[in-house]
Amino acid sequence: MISQVYSLDLRLFRLINRGINHPLLDQFFNLLADGRFWTPILVLLAILLFLRGGQRVRSWVLFTAIGITIGDPLICNPLKHFFDRPRPFQAVEGVRDVSPGPADHPWQPSISISGIPERDVAHGRSFPSAHLANATTAAFSASLIWGGALRWPWILVGLAALGRIYTGDHYPSDVLASIPLSIGYTWLLAHGLNQLWAKIGPRFFPNSFARLPSLFPPQ
Repeated sequence: MISQVYSLDLRLFRLINRGINHPLLDQFFNLLADGRFWTPILVLLAILLFLRGGQRVRSWVLFTAIGITIGDPLICNPLKHFFDRPRPFQAVEGVRDVSPGPADHPWQPSISISGIPERDVAHGRSFPSAHLANATTAAFSASLIWGGALRWPWILVGLAALGRIYTGDHYPSDVLASIPLSIGYTWLLAHGLNQLWAKIGPRFFPNSFARLPSLFPPQ
């Protein structure tokens, strides 16, 4: 059974990694996952939204920031070390590896066809996908704040999932498992944070608590 699941996982990976490639997609998915490019932009945007946004926007920024700050280093990273699954380009022959470009031209990806190289822990492990978990945290936090009617953030999650397979960094099973994992810990963190606010808010921040008795705005 396990071998059949892995075989299906590998076939689907090869279909996406080798079957639909195009130079424009190389650039798009490479830039989409480039933390060097997006991190300063997103941090600045989060600060501006938190300072100038309304109640819903501030709650969303707070849930997303807490989810990523805790989920990435304290949940995803330990799981990567525990499962120690090599990335596809590290373990599978013929993988099309679309890697980030140099620092001065990050939008120009470096493309190679891998053999079966030595395991390289400097590139991290494959399971789970922290990129996708972080994107899911942002999308699910939006669902908690605005409800199920806000669906466009999940389109970005879908693109991130497809991109992580396309570039040769993750198997389909990695990204499929990362989504419910992120939803689970984001839900727990958001509700835990709301309960904490209900306890400390009236005591230490009575004026703020009077204006915002719950971090979940009424729908």
